[in-house]
Amino acid sequence: MSDNRNTTENRSGRMLSGDEYLARKNQHYQNLENAYSKKKEKPVRFPIKSLLFIMCALVFFFSGYHLVRYFSDISRAKNSSQDLREIYASSQTEVSPSSDVTATPVATSTPGTTATPAPKPSPAAKKFSEYWPSQYANNPELVIDDSFQKLRQENRDIVGWLSIDGVLDEPVLQRDNAFYLTHDASQAKNVTGALFLDEECNLRTMTHNLIIHGHNMKEGAMFGVLKKYKLKDASFYKEHPFVEFNTLYEKGTYVIFAVTEISLDPYNHYYLPFWVYKNFDSERAFNTYINRLREYSHFQTSVDVQPGDRLLTMATCTGINDSERLLVVARKVRDGEDTIELKRGILSTTVK
Repeated sequence: MSDNRNTTENRSGRMLSGDEYLARKNQHYQNLENAYSKKKEKPVRFPIKSLLFIMCALVFFFSGYHLVRYFSDISRAKNSSQDLREIYASSQTEVSPSSDVTATPVATSTPGTTATPAPKPSPAAKKFSEYWPSQYANNPELVIDDSFQKLRQENRDIVGWLSIDGVLDEPVLQRDNAFYLTHDASQAKNVTGALFLDEECNLRTMTHNLIIHGHNMKEGAMFGVLKKYKLKDASFYKEHPFVEFNTLYEKGTYVIFAVTEISLDPYNHYYLPFWVYKNFDSERAFNTYINRLREYSHFQTSVDVQPGDRLLTMATCTGINDSERLLVVARKVRDGEDTIELKRGILSTTVK
C-alpha cells in the first residue's frame, strides 16, 4: 500500500511524489498570477482622435471668444471717443486773439529839461531752462478753457485733445502710466486703452516736452495711425505735418520734425530713454535729445528746433517685441511763424 501523504496520482495515472505535486501546484498558481497581472497591466488605448478634436474645439472656442471681445472693445472705444468728440465739438467757443505785446512806456521830459535815460542793468547769466516760458502768456491764472468744462464732467482725467487733420481726433487723459493702458476714455476696461499724458508731465508748470502714450492698434485706433508716418516716400508726413494739441490752459499747433524708431534696450545702438527728457536743464541734454531724434529719424526735414521750443512726443509700440518704440516728435509753432512757409519747406523733405 502506498503512502497518500507523500504521493498522489496525476492525470496519466502515474503517482507523483509530494515534492512534484507541490511544485506543480505552485506553478499553477504562478501562472494564474501572471495571467492576472498581464490583464491588469494591459495598456488602455486612449482615444487620440477624440483628444485632438476636443483640443481643437477648445482652441477654436477661445480664439473666437477673444476675437469677438477684441473687436467689441474697439467698437466700444470708438463709441466712447465719439461721444466725447461730440461734446468737445459742441463746447468749442470762438476765442478772440489776444496780443502778447505789452505797451512800452515812453519817457517824457519837462519843458526846458533834457531826459536822462535810465541806466541799463547788467545782464545776468541766463539759466538754460529759462529759455522756456514758466507760465502761459495768455492764461497766467490757469483758467480752464470752456471747451473742457463739459468733458471733465464726463471724466475728470481729461486734460487735452489731440488731433491730426483727417486721421486722428482723440481726448488725452492723465492719471498714472498704467490705468489707461487697459481702460478707455470712459474709464471702462478695454484692450484699446486711451491716449494719456505721461504722469510726470505738468501742464500747470509748462513741462518742456509733453509726452503722450498710446497703443499701436492694428486697425488704426489710438496711435495705430502713427505707423503711416514711416512710409518710405514720406508722403504721409508731407500731407500731415501739423498736430493740434489743445490742453486745459492753451491751444497749440505743433509741427513734426522727426519720426524715429528707438530701443528701450540699453545695449542696443538705437537706445533712447525718451521719458527722461521732459525738462531741459542743460544745453547738452537738449542737444542730445534733438540730435538723437534727427539721427534715427526716417527722413530729413528742414524744420528747425531751438532752445525754448516746447516739444510734443507721441510714443507707441512698434516692432515684434515690447522693447521698441515709435516716436513722432513735433515742436510748437512759434508766435508769428508762417505755417505756409513751414509746409513749403516740409515738401522738400528727403528720405534717408
